[in-house]
Amino acid sequence: MITTNIGGLERVASAGVTVRSYSASLISNRWLRNLRLYWSARRSDHLVIHFDFRDVAFFAVLFTLFPGRRCRLTTLDLFTERPRRQGLCFMRWCLRRVDRLLVYFRDTSPFEHLLKVSATKFRYVPFKINGLQYIRTMVSTEEGYVFCGGRSRRDFRTLFDAVKDLPYLVKVVTSEESEMKPHGSTMHGLSVPPNVKIIRRDSDQAFFLDCMARAKLVVIPLIGDSLTQAGIGVYIQAMALGKCVIISSGVGVRDVLTDQAVIVRPGDSSELRNAIVRLWNDDRLRGQYAERARRYALPLGGEDELYRSVLASLPGDESRCARA
Repeated sequence: MITTNIGGLERVASAGVTVRSYSASLISNRWLRNLRLYWSARRSDHLVIHFDFRDVAFFAVLFTLFPGRRCRLTTLDLFTERPRRQGLCFMRWCLRRVDRLLVYFRDTSPFEHLLKVSATKFRYVPFKINGLQYIRTMVSTEEGYVFCGGRSRRDFRTLFDAVKDLPYLVKVVTSEESEMKPHGSTMHGLSVPPNVKIIRRDSDQAFFLDCMARAKLVVIPLIGDSLTQAGIGVYIQAMALGKCVIISSGVGVRDVLTDQAVIVRPGDSSELRNAIVRLWNDDRLRGQYAERARRYALPLGGEDELYRSVLASLPGDESRCARA
C-alpha cells in the first residue's frame, strides 16, 4: 500500500496497488494532513510526499520515536537553501530517514557533499509539461520579439544589460515584486530598457503560454546557484512549443540538457547578448534548436507521465506499481 500527499498518484497505479491520497486540496491544514498521513503510513509500505523540509522533519521524528511497521519514505522534488550551521546537522539526520529522493536534475554531487546523502538515494525523474492542455491547441509563430517569463531566481539585471542596446522588443511576463521576491527574483533598483515591456501576468497560464508561443526566441536568465533549481518548467513549456531556448547554466539545466538549448554562463550579459543576436539572425540554427527542443519535450507528457515515473522509481521492486 502507498500513502501520499500527491493528489492524482492513484490515477496511474496498477490494478491491485492501493494508493491512499491525502492532498492539500482534501485536508488544507498542514499538521492535520500530516497526522492523517502518518496514521495511514503506519499500515503502508511507502509514504510518498512532495519535498518540504518541515514535513520531512515531521515524519523523520515520528518514524524514529514510534517505528512500528517499516514504511519507506520517498520525497518528490528537492528545494533547499544552504542551511545555517546549527540547522545542518538536524537536516542531515532527518534525511537519513528518507529512503529515496526523486529529483528533476542529474548532478546530485553538491547535495551529496552538503547534506551527506548517499548518491544511491537519488533518482532522476523527468519533469512534466505544465499547461499541456493549452500547448496542444497552440500554433507557434514568430512575431518579432524575445520572450522572458517566470519569477523564480530570474536574473533580470543580466537580461537588461544584455538587451539594452539591441533593436529587438523583449516581453517579460512575470509577477509583482512582492510575489517574485520570495522566489529569489527582483527588479528593485533596476533601470528597465526602453525596448523591454514588463507584463505582470505570469499566473495567467493561458496568457503566459500564448505570449511564449508567438515569440521568436525564449530567454531564461537565471541567478547562478549550485543548490537551487529554477526555470525547468518554463524551458520545458517553451521546448514543447518548438521554441529556441537560451538559458543560464544551473541545476537541472547543464546536467539534463545537451543540444536542445543554448546554455550560457549565469551573470554574463555579454555571452547572453551574443547568443540572442546570433540566434535572432540565423533562421537555420534557430530552427535546428527548436526542432531538437520539441523532440525532447513532447514525450515528457503531462502529470500522469510524471506520476508513473514516481511509482516506477520507489525503492524496491515497485515497477509493478505503474501501468505499462
